[in-house]
Amino acid sequence: MRSVDDKADIYEQRRYELKRICINNGFQAAMIDSPENLRYYTGFTGGEAMFIIMPDDNVSNNRGKDGITVSGKNDNNNSNNKNNVNNDNDINSNNNKMVILNENIQKAIREKGMCIITDSRYYEQVEKESPDVPLVRLDNKTYIEVICAVLSYYNTDNIINEMNSCNLNGNDCYVNRDENSIITVAIEDSMKLSRYLKLKDTLKGCDLIVAGEKLNKPRMVKDDTELSLIKRAETIGDEAFTYILSIIKPGMTEREIAIELEFFMKRKGASKLSFDTIVASGRNSSMPHAQVTDKVIENGDFVTMDFGCVYEGYCSDMTRTIAVGKPTDEMKKVYQIVLDANLFALEGIKAGVKCSDIDALARDHIRNKGYGDYFGHGLGHSVGLFIHEEPRFSPKCDTITEKNMVITDEPGIYLPGKFGVRIEDLVVVKEDGYELLSHSPKELIVI
Repeated sequence: MRSVDDKADIYEQRRYELKRICINNGFQAAMIDSPENLRYYTGFTGGEAMFIIMPDDNVSNNRGKDGITVSGKNDNNNSNNKNNVNNDNDINSNNNKMVILNENIQKAIREKGMCIITDSRYYEQVEKESPDVPLVRLDNKTYIEVICAVLSYYNTDNIINEMNSCNLNGNDCYVNRDENSIITVAIEDSMKLSRYLKLKDTLKGCDLIVAGEKLNKPRMVKDDTELSLIKRAETIGDEAFTYILSIIKPGMTEREIAIELEFFMKRKGASKLSFDTIVASGRNSSMPHAQVTDKVIENGDFVTMDFGCVYEGYCSDMTRTIAVGKPTDEMKKVYQIVLDANLFALEGIKAGVKCSDIDALARDHIRNKGYGDYFGHGLGHSVGLFIHEEPRFSPKCDTITEKNMVITDEPGIYLPGKFGVRIEDLVVVKEDGYELLSHSPKELIVI
């Protein structure tokens, strides 16, 4: 397991891995704009920025004052020599309408091979949270203009070391003068289509490659710091479940239960919810992702509660189904089938196993009991900075589990118009088994 005490070292290690991914896949640069990956690779929690990273050998040391053609005015002010400039402008323009990164920012990008681009709402936050990453301030420019300026500092042996002027008001923009020399830039699957199309239309010297799976891959295996935060988030969920059992009763509504769960988790230190809380009772529980309603809890209802919180950026997730009033024999039978499926899957979780094989442990049991048609979703998903990460326990996922992946085990049976049952645990994959993070009881609870 990766274990680093210094936060700066953690991010440095992660960026080193990202550079290795770029080199191994032929990417000369990568652009990151998802909140989760911004946080993972830089520590910046604001969520709205563009992180650009270039393997060190690919950053030119003699770009001088090359720039990008945009509208602007002449401003040759420079600031003190440091990565994150606190005065004057990071971006200047000359009389030829060339956007120029000031000399200190040029130097920082050349030395670090990376930068964060953002607007004035986040300047101070970036400086505090990501002090080792050069900050490029948007000021009155657009992301497209500044991205183009940053990428102009890219250099390889087969690219002429001067860039062609470009016009962002309709004409093409070449990051290099030789149109046959293409810079391959990895982008995330989650990039907005409008931004992708604008970049694609503007950066004719770049080949934008959608590579989210590769860029996200390091997040599959959690380090010590990540595991401790996920454990704390899941502990808050366990405490919330204990609390809700003490107050739930017939006459309450689904919405009232959801509010109680959410307020309790925030009171215990959660910054927000991992996802919209699900409280589904009676017939509503046959819908796996039912919306919370004002339905009143009645005697004889199953109540399925699927909830989680975010603690210092990391998510938790758990589901429990309880009975309010005496359950029917059918309800008890279905509940036991789901519980057994959950336990069978747990027994198969360890490093080195195909994810689809673990899914099959639960799915085959439910099918053999005659309810295969009523378990339609995958058995589980990974959890981390985002609530649904890769890999997944599903029939279609052939990823091999690795030590310190964090993933859910959540079989269910849903009988339309009658009721549904889901039981979900959060586990850490270990070499010879698993570590259970959710400790709330799973035997049928009757209130």
